[in-house]
Amino acid sequence: MNMTPIVLLFLLMAPIAEATDDSQYSGDKDDPTSVTSFAGMRAGTNGYGAIFQLGIKPEDSAFAHNSFLQLKDDFETVRLRHFSLYKGTGTGVFIDAEHNNSGLFDRNRASAGFIQIIPVNDQLRINPAILYGKTWTTDEKVKRFGFPDTDIATLYTFVRWQIADDWFLNLVPQYTYSTNGKKIRAFEMVTQLGHNINNETSIAINADEDDDFWLTIKHSL
Repeated sequence: MNMTPIVLLFLLMAPIAEATDDSQYSGDKDDPTSVTSFAGMRAGTNGYGAIFQLGIKPEDSAFAHNSFLQLKDDFETVRLRHFSLYKGTGTGVFIDAEHNNSGLFDRNRASAGFIQIIPVNDQLRINPAILYGKTWTTDEKVKRFGFPDTDIATLYTFVRWQIADDWFLNLVPQYTYSTNGKKIRAFEMVTQLGHNINNETSIAINADEDDDFWLTIKHSL
């Protein structure tokens, strides 16, 4: 795996990271990069599912850890996203993996890279990330004739905007580019508009570039 793009991004992030405060990336279950724990459910045009997150922030460690598990497409798709963040800077390792068995053949993806927490102000955070990895299928016939093992680079941006005390907007655009194998030039975008019912529970409506819509409900643990 060619790690050069990931290393370059890490070096570019370092000057920004020096100004990041530990408290800026914890405590908000509706921030995609916040170190929090919750459980929830989702339902919409892409079926039923569930969401879980476990956030760990040991006082005696320089790192905080955040693991997010998502089940969708009537539990046919499983996605795991993990951050390990350095508390003093908000710079972290980012791992993203997915197994999608909802179509005619399985599709898998696994990538690793870096993420940087950038608090613009109290209401807005923009958190870029870059990953490098692979996408593949275990269906040998499909692999031979149309979906060989393919190396991919993915650029994420997690945008978090607290519109008002009880309302928030999350945008997660991502662009995936293949470096060999199957040609992939894919832009994806998830938009989430949510409302905090109380300190423990929130509800949100979500949409993506494929015109899928779904509702999520989260409850803090």
